[in-house]
Amino acid sequence: MKRDGTVITQTPFRLSFFGGGTDLPEYFNEYEGAVLSTTIDKYLYVTINSLKRFYENRIRLSYSKLELVDNLGDLQHGIVKTVLKNHPSFSDDSFIDMHTYADFPAASGMGSSSAFTVGFLNALYSINGIYKTPEEIAYEAINVEREKLKEIGGWQDQIASSQGGLNLIRFKKNSFFIEPISLSFEKIQALEDSFLLFFTGGTRSSAEIQKGTFGVADDNKTVQLHAIKQSVFEALAILRQSNTISEMVNEFGALLHKSWEIKRSLSACISNSKINAMYDAAIKAGALGGKLCGAGGGGFLLLVVPFKFKEKVISALNGYKYVNIKFDDMGARVIYSKIAL
Repeated sequence: MKRDGTVITQTPFRLSFFGGGTDLPEYFNEYEGAVLSTTIDKYLYVTINSLKRFYENRIRLSYSKLELVDNLGDLQHGIVKTVLKNHPSFSDDSFIDMHTYADFPAASGMGSSSAFTVGFLNALYSINGIYKTPEEIAYEAINVEREKLKEIGGWQDQIASSQGGLNLIRFKKNSFFIEPISLSFEKIQALEDSFLLFFTGGTRSSAEIQKGTFGVADDNKTVQLHAIKQSVFEALAILRQSNTISEMVNEFGALLHKSWEIKRSLSACISNSKINAMYDAAIKAGALGGKLCGAGGGGFLLLVVPFKFKEKVISALNGYKYVNIKFDDMGARVIYSKIAL
């Protein structure tokens, strides 16, 4: 790296509606997969500063921990260590100062790990004056997490965070294809107004949930994944063909409920008694349907709630933090860049 500078990237979290599990290569390379997801107005930020070296340690990395090391091999953060090892773009007389912070906690089902990988790659390329397309960033993030680090999981998180927007993502033969979903302003607003995200109070290892759910071949699980994939196309039909806004929200919520029932039947580790009690209380108070975000086990619970029942649902889940959300259609981007030539 011959230039000093600072870059800050902003990467949106994703919200996956339907198709989770069919984005694993073990499934989609045989049957093809499909996911319907969007990105939302909650973000993960990565800052990289490349400065003249004035300190004994050459690398500082701040996340939930603070690492100060002189040698790259001493870093504990697997993603940063792996990426920098494959991008030897900083000279020995540079001091690399890296920070990350986010609107949501890690391991909460919102794809934070992949959002970080995408944001970090984006920042690293930007500070070196290199442009990469969202697709290129997504493929590299997948390679880092799934191939180099051997982390268990699907492909959708890296793609959604890179691309941004409401999309149908198809998977086959170790490739993905993105089909943006165009809806009217009224439909988007109605969906946003019907969504509530509740934090269940617990975080979990997505890799462990995925391993327990999809790690062993099972004909019954394959049949259930076929049904989960079918729900993607049923949801698309609802979004595109509903006669009224209220019909769209009602049918979308009902389908989400049906899909959640299928998903939690895949494994006992996807849900638990506390989450089931939350979900049942929300349905009783007027929610149409919902699901745990991500692989399951904890994190955020998404609910579809008609506007007239929102306060009732919030009251029924008193004690749990909730957030309203809006869609984000821009994807990962650089929001600040200052490079000394």
